Amino acid sequence: MRRFYHPQALTANQASHLSEGASHHISRVLRLNPGEQIVVFDGHSGEWLCEISTVERKVVTVLPVQFNAVLRTPMAEATLGLPLIKGDRMDMAIQKATEMGVRRIQLLDTRYTDVRLRGERLEKKLEHWQRIIASACEQCELNVLPQLLPVAPILEWLPTVATPLRLIAHPGQVPLRQLLPATPQALTLITGPEGGFTDEEVAAAQAQGFHCITLGERILRAETAPIALLGAIWAQWE
Repeated sequence: MRRFYHPQALTANQASHLSEGASHHISRVLRLNPGEQIVVFDGHSGEWLCEISTVERKVVTVLPVQFNAVLRTPMAEATLGLPLIKGDRMDMAIQKATEMGVRRIQLLDTRYTDVRLRGERLEKKLEHWQRIIASACEQCELNVLPQLLPVAPILEWLPTVATPLRLIAHPGQVPLRQLLPATPQALTLITGPEGGFTDEEVAAAQAQGFHCITLGERILRAETAPIALLGAIWAQWE
């Protein structure tokens, strides 16, 4: 069944207008009709089975008929520390990290981060990435949107990390499987910028309890590393 993100709370049997983006997708792309059912979720409190009441070009009205309090979240609460990446590769990293089930994405500024966003440009990018997160949740059937946290300098952010398990994508001596506990637990994973980490950044992470991890001898692209490493971690716990 088709799923749509709607940030406002719904009430049983009280008609509600969906956003322009969702309305366009329903009316012009999927061409759904009144009477058909969809799932609508607000990103933090379960989801509604809704019946489409009216379909217009820019406004679709739905009637919530049944609430499901289920929260579809991954097996462990994962925070991804993600340095800014150039172009649409950042879009891909955020989209796939969402699909892989991170609970929050902490945007990072590192020594070798090539992207510098400020002011209005940053605000527009944050709005754009929020839309990507919502769309990814619609697709993968998560209904709790991960938090997208503002850009922070990595050296200032590291001391604030408090998860029991802390991992950084950098060549290390201990295999990933030996670092993971037998049962899932909250974790923080930091992946690198396109230019990699400096020795100072790696040392600072290790001083805060981070373990260096890799997937063999391969050097992964900045947008690929989060997907591959999260997949490897979840696979160990399944």
